[in-house]
Amino acid sequence: MKAELIKVNSYYEGMIQNLYAGSKGCFVAFMQFFYQFNQSVLFEEKFSSCFQQLYENELKNCQTLCNMILKMGGDCKFYSSSRKFLSGYNVDYIKNFQKIFLADIEFLEINIIEVRNMIEKIEDEFLKIELRKVLSNKKQSLKILKEEYFKFGMF
Repeated sequence: MKAELIKVNSYYEGMIQNLYAGSKGCFVAFMQFFYQFNQSVLFEEKFSSCFQQLYENELKNCQTLCNMILKMGGDCKFYSSSRKFLSGYNVDYIKNFQKIFLADIEFLEINIIEVRNMIEKIEDEFLKIELRKVLSNKKQSLKILKEEYFKFGMF
């Protein structure tokens, strides 16, 4: 059975492509949180479940965004709408866990603002519903990060 496509809109597709695989998109967040998870397993095991939840949330976001792009007739390639390829260079390889938390909190706060702005700009109801799922995951991740940050008195 063929998936039902939605009306193609290159502007929407570009915004969603950037959120999916842009330099500050969900796939970069996934790679960053996965890197931090691996670091935490070895150096700060108490944070490993936190980073695991974060990378799992971002993987869900990537799946949601990929589905949206495909339904618009696009392709889920690993580059921004301007065709700048995604790379490991986009990951912030901080080693100090206090700095990691602060950088991740800022990263997610900016992402949340961007997703809210996208929801306001988009008129297609299906896309709005899907972006609200991404927004919810981002808010949940931010909550997890802040709770962990304050739990261990890193401020």
